[in-house]
Amino acid sequence: MSPSAAGSLEPFQPQEPHRLRVLAGACGLGIGLGLIRSDFGVIGREMVVQEWMSQADIGELAALNMVGYLLGCVHQAQLKGKAQLLRSLRLALVVGVLCLWLGAVPSGQLGEGGLRVLAGWGAGHLMSGLPGLALTGVPARHQRQAVATVLGGGALVALLGASAVAWLAPSSAVGAWLVLACFATVLSLPTLWLIDRGQRRLRANEQCGEEQQVAIADSGVRSIGWFPLIALTCAFALTGAAQVPMALYEPIVASSRIGMDASMSSASFSAMGLGGLMASLLLVGLPRAWPTALLLPVVAMVGGLGAWIYALARSPQLLLLSAFLIGWWSIMTSSLTLDRLPDLVPAELQRRCWATLTTLNGLGFVIFSMGTSSMASKGLQTLLWLGVALMACVLFAQLLQISRRSVSNSQS
Repeated sequence: MSPSAAGSLEPFQPQEPHRLRVLAGACGLGIGLGLIRSDFGVIGREMVVQEWMSQADIGELAALNMVGYLLGCVHQAQLKGKAQLLRSLRLALVVGVLCLWLGAVPSGQLGEGGLRVLAGWGAGHLMSGLPGLALTGVPARHQRQAVATVLGGGALVALLGASAVAWLAPSSAVGAWLVLACFATVLSLPTLWLIDRGQRRLRANEQCGEEQQVAIADSGVRSIGWFPLIALTCAFALTGAAQVPMALYEPIVASSRIGMDASMSSASFSAMGLGGLMASLLLVGLPRAWPTALLLPVVAMVGGLGAWIYALARSPQLLLLSAFLIGWWSIMTSSLTLDRLPDLVPAELQRRCWATLTTLNGLGFVIFSMGTSSMASKGLQTLLWLGVALMACVLFAQLLQISRRSVSNSQS
């Protein structure tokens, strides 16, 4: 390890264990990825039942939420310097939590649309900017576990949020919004601590005439590994598209093909969250000696199996199994992709590179969902097989991102 990298790690260990920062980052991702992006589907069904708006309007709101998410990711990728990062994260956190509170007030299609764009913008900033802040200074031997914990916060909070809504407000859209808003407010406290801590350290470094980069990890890489990075980028963009059949069309599959009611359809959503949680727990205990570059294709195979079972599912058991596998694959892919970046990108470019990857991942989701919306009623089976084909493309791209340099870096 270089002296500069070693020096950047020393202040974190005797004063504040990196576990506190990692857990605070997981809380922030829980708000952005878990409550704002994922759990809106749970509340959306209740909004339709209580005639706040139609099912078509809910689909439009979900699309607006993703548009806001993309805008947040794009904005984050343009930011330079730690000061801009901290300001954007603080604003995104406040906006995201405030939008959840305002969601409890019926405001019509226009008002709800504006809230979903703003909430998505905040979620995009948290997803693309917060991991770098939480992971800076984590020792290399703990990096993969820390990445899994930060991103696993999204899966865990999504599962807890959906369960809390089902338990505390099973038949009230207003109550459901208030449950998520209270949950987000509690989670915002450790997230604000992490941001404030970064602000204090920034002022201390400015007084000493030093500039600290927000990096995932400094692996000593001084030049970009273009070929594996492009392959990894393509794989992550295709991953966003491959999530569409389960994320958007699972209620249709559950009701029209399997005959499940709304409560059982929610169970498959919980199965996805449980799969993501199991993925995080697995990554925490996975030996660091296993190269990340080689794990990504293996994970893609599991995702392909889940998509194949989903396309063939004719029973509730198979649907729940496919949801679990796809949820597991989604969190594993995101965590390992973030863990892979330090092998390919210099430290000073890692945060902006991750923001670009999350932008392309969301763009893949939007493009595929818009391109297949007309197939939901008449070509559902073809749409599901397209999902399997996308998984095959993800696997091919993950095989291309393997390189000797990345394998040796992971083993070291």
